[in-house]
Amino acid sequence: MTSKRWSSTTKIIVASLLALLAVILLITFRAMIRPTIVALLLTFILHQPVNWVQGRTGWSRGAAVAAVYLFLILLLIITPVAFLPRLIDSLQSLSSALGTLVENLQSAALGPILQFGGYQLSLDSLLQQVGTLIQDVLSPAAAGALGFALSLTSTVLSTVYALVLGFWLLKDIHILQRTLLNVVPIEYREDVRRLGLELSAIWYAFLRGQFVLALVVGVMIWIAMWIVGLPNAAGFALLAALMIFLPTIGPGISSAIGTLYALFQGSAWLPVNNFVFALIVTGLYSFIDQIVSVYLIPRLVGRRVNLHPAVTFTGVISGMLIFGFLGVLLIIPTIASVRTLLTYVVRKLRDVEPFASDYTQSDVRIPGLIAGRRIQAVIFDLDGVLTELDFSLADQFTDRLRWTNRFWPAEVRRRNLRRLLLKMEGLVNWWISILLWIQLYDDLERMSAFLNRARAFPPATKLRVRLGVEALLRELSHTYRLGLLTVRPRREVDYVLEKTALSPALFGTIAAQENPHVYTSPGEALAQAVKELGVTPEQVLVVGDSEWKLRPAQASGALRCGVLGDLVVESDFAGADLVITDLAELRAWL
Repeated sequence: MTSKRWSSTTKIIVASLLALLAVILLITFRAMIRPTIVALLLTFILHQPVNWVQGRTGWSRGAAVAAVYLFLILLLIITPVAFLPRLIDSLQSLSSALGTLVENLQSAALGPILQFGGYQLSLDSLLQQVGTLIQDVLSPAAAGALGFALSLTSTVLSTVYALVLGFWLLKDIHILQRTLLNVVPIEYREDVRRLGLELSAIWYAFLRGQFVLALVVGVMIWIAMWIVGLPNAAGFALLAALMIFLPTIGPGISSAIGTLYALFQGSAWLPVNNFVFALIVTGLYSFIDQIVSVYLIPRLVGRRVNLHPAVTFTGVISGMLIFGFLGVLLIIPTIASVRTLLTYVVRKLRDVEPFASDYTQSDVRIPGLIAGRRIQAVIFDLDGVLTELDFSLADQFTDRLRWTNRFWPAEVRRRNLRRLLLKMEGLVNWWISILLWIQLYDDLERMSAFLNRARAFPPATKLRVRLGVEALLRELSHTYRLGLLTVRPRREVDYVLEKTALSPALFGTIAAQENPHVYTSPGEALAQAVKELGVTPEQVLVVGDSEWKLRPAQASGALRCGVLGDLVVESDFAGADLVITDLAELRAWL
């Protein structure tokens, strides 16, 4: 008996109650909003480094995240020891310089410069107001920027919460993405995926661009001001770097402060008066600002985050007043993201194609669409997917351990040992890479036969293609670009393609170990194969028979297809986008 469907009224009531519950929870746990945002930012920033580690090493996702976390913790320990004294000196120098500047401005007495009847406008009163404005505006901004980390670390619980949440988000980000995508109706999954790519590009461009801009501008200001002899050049460079996080108004503030300081203090060695020196400093600030605006911002931030100055100014001030420094940092990509979403909604309302003209919306009901992505290329692992494996080593140990038959039956023992060989491939490949790294070529040659048996690789002369593979590849080659991926030496692959039913003409690229004395990681091999096929990782489906073989695909952003066979269970491919019982089933999807 099927469950009774809810009426429209019931659905509206339930949806309203859920929305009300969400608002109540948000208000109740509002103290957790800030550390949650920090955890999301940490996940976003460390996502690519984790992918890089996983692609280069072949480690599990959790191990790659742990390695990146360990490196980050070591960096946080070493950096203060190496740079904190210099940073403190620069901050003290900057604080002293700003205090001197404010005192000079507030004590200036240059007499009236303009008079209307009984009203006089004097430069000293104007400078006093400027000094007060600098003190009121700059201090909260700098305090917010520098105090953000201090306020975060002051609460141990919030710090631990952000780190732990960030760890689990990084570890299971692919599973979370797939789960959220499956909630979306089928006909809208490709739109959601496309919007996700646009929003990710916005946030990556902004966060990467802002930090790189801050570093570049700080270095440029320090070099320029040191050359012309501005006192406390390092402090003003630090100020300029911090002001980069105040888009539109920040560079103007740092430029004005540096110019006024030059006007009162003069140059340490240039033989010019203070007024001329202030003009030189203004010119340098303007020149650097033009370099940043014309050259650096378009390349580091890009068009996706390009907002009108009025929108940027309003957003920065609103973010600072409501959320402090965190609001200033995140308001620009937030506005750009909202603009992207609104553009999509407006275009859908007007029945206009919501994405770029060079993008073709695919029909989600036709074959070739997996997890909301249109497949353009398929890369197959050789051993275990296209060819049979060699389990002779497992069978040999099964016979040797026959004394365990009473509590470990032979069939169960054989299956367990064969599954162990499937999981040994990653460890064997790691050991091979170590031997090559320390240049023990002769030892590797002597051990190669055993190592191949330990990862269930038959000799090239005994390698057999699975039944039906050739027909499947020929059929798929008419629609997709095909690739072959293996950790075998290239000479063995060439021999296999020559002696078996697999034809080299079927594959647009063959990624193997080209140099017998240099180990190429699966991640590097996959990246090269994707490049040679002329597609992006998002358009590639990687087919493998073990979770280890699919890790490079996970790290690169490619789709992953796990083949169960007789030994692998579905839980072994918890992170895969598609799981099939055998290779023939792939025909139904593609």
